[in-house]
Amino acid sequence: MVHEYSDPGCRSRSRLNLSGYLMRSTVNGPGTRAVVWVQGCPLRCKGCFNQAFWAFSPAHIVPAKELAARILTTKGIDGITFSGGEPFAQAGPLADVAERILDAGLTVVTYSGYTFEQLASCHDSDCCRLLAATDLLIAGPYREDLACRDRYRGSANQQIISLSGRIVPKSVLPEQDQEKTVEFTIAPDGTVTTTGFPPDSLLTQMAARCRGE
Repeated sequence: MVHEYSDPGCRSRSRLNLSGYLMRSTVNGPGTRAVVWVQGCPLRCKGCFNQAFWAFSPAHIVPAKELAARILTTKGIDGITFSGGEPFAQAGPLADVAERILDAGLTVVTYSGYTFEQLASCHDSDCCRLLAATDLLIAGPYREDLACRDRYRGSANQQIISLSGRIVPKSVLPEQDQEKTVEFTIAPDGTVTTTGFPPDSLLTQMAARCRGE
């Protein structure tokens, strides 16, 4: 597996190279969660929604301890979700964050483009630590030809696996709430963050409105 600290960009095992952060979200895992998007992905799935997060180039460099402290001071959240980019490309510092989150009694959800089998068979100590600190794993590459309407996965091949038993699949995808949801967050500076799984038509309309068309 490719690690961020072995490529251009963030080369530290104690710092994270982030492409984005939300204090609260309800569409990136069960309950209300903080969300971290890491910068850099070696997989580069065709049709990926977050192609801007592929490059292994410096974005927002944050010490793992600082990120964990920020999350733990956020009130009313159930835990953290790691997305990207590819979280396992920065497994070491993310594991540091995840272990602190677990110690505080919160839960950890991790998205990965690798399959569970690939992650489980990896002997890298950092990857093993991050996998061990993950309560719920959504694993597998995005496949454009298998795009689905499930709320927490982009394509039908992706696995939703409860690793700790603290979050079980039935609580993740209740029958009445399986379809994709889109969430918009407006920051104090006016920056709009779109997360979830918005349809292409919605993104096209939003871009046109931003251009004044």
